[in-house]
Amino acid sequence: MKQTSLHEAHVARKAKIVDFAGWAMPLQYSGVLDEYHTVRTSAGLFDVSHMGRLHVEGPGALSFLQRVTTNDVQRVEPMTSQYSMICNHEGGVKDDIFLYRLGADEFLLCVNASNLDKIRDWLFQQQDEEQGELRIEDQSADLAQLALQGPASKSLLQAHVDSPLDGLKPRQCLRETVNGVECLITRTGYTGELGYELYVPATQVRLVWDRLMQAGEERGLKPAGLGARDLLRLDMGYLLYGNDLTEATTPIEANAKWVVSFAKGAFIGEPVLKQQVQEGPSRRLVAFELLEKAVPRHDMRLFAQDKPVGTVTSGNLSPVLQKGIGLGYVDPAYAEAGTVFDVEIRARRIPARVVALPFYKKPKPSS
Repeated sequence: MKQTSLHEAHVARKAKIVDFAGWAMPLQYSGVLDEYHTVRTSAGLFDVSHMGRLHVEGPGALSFLQRVTTNDVQRVEPMTSQYSMICNHEGGVKDDIFLYRLGADEFLLCVNASNLDKIRDWLFQQQDEEQGELRIEDQSADLAQLALQGPASKSLLQAHVDSPLDGLKPRQCLRETVNGVECLITRTGYTGELGYELYVPATQVRLVWDRLMQAGEERGLKPAGLGARDLLRLDMGYLLYGNDLTEATTPIEANAKWVVSFAKGAFIGEPVLKQQVQEGPSRRLVAFELLEKAVPRHDMRLFAQDKPVGTVTSGNLSPVLQKGIGLGYVDPAYAEAGTVFDVEIRARRIPARVVALPFYKKPKPSS
């Protein structure tokens, strides 16, 4: 298994290490539920350096990314970011990505670990028309990536940077030094909490990790692993590639039409996606909650009146809601909020109801 630059730090903290997309990654440290609640109430620090980081730069970068991604890159101002998808010619999702615009002609793409080789090769294949006008560089080995997430994350990070963080809005970026190390700080994350992602030179990320942990532990900061990360993203209904998204699913089927811009002009997969919008997809991704105590899991079947109507793609017991929640693809007739169907769990049919996302809605602070 490949190891991130922080592998020894995880071992030193007695993390449970598992194979994730070919990477030796921490599943948990103090426990999945403890880390989950820590992120919801204080802050957790994640090593997400297994993700891929592709740098795209040059006069042709903007037009190139307009053609290979679904969202409208033109709308992304320098030092801001955008959630988007990369599709194949049939409209299937090759990956869901975060795109950071670092300058007029400079971009950083954060891609899923399991898709790095595929997406890097795909971009090189599509580069021909802009040959010489852009450069694509895989910076995954040179850049590490941390995610500091939770309500206390701003105050914890502020102690390590000079620039005021109060003005940094969601999806905005900032170049700063963290304990003397040059970093790209972004107001992004996949937990639904206030948070920041830090892109750090791999050779110096251990220093940044140690300083953040040493200063933050007395204020409740804990390291968090992939187990807590998955529970946190499911609470929000955020999509997981390989479960909720594959090359056999389209953004329209996945209820992600909001990341598809037909107004920007032609892009890869556009004709198929436009046809799906006009005719309606043959299935839709829905969010559901169980009406009895049980836990839905990936690949469980969904039934209505003893007829198979879909499949669970993601599911678990939400620790904060204390109920089974999940995502799954269903026949469009069963996609409306309030619709009831059954989840087959260990030969039992457990009733479930389609609900709006997110599952978890943060309580508003009292006045």
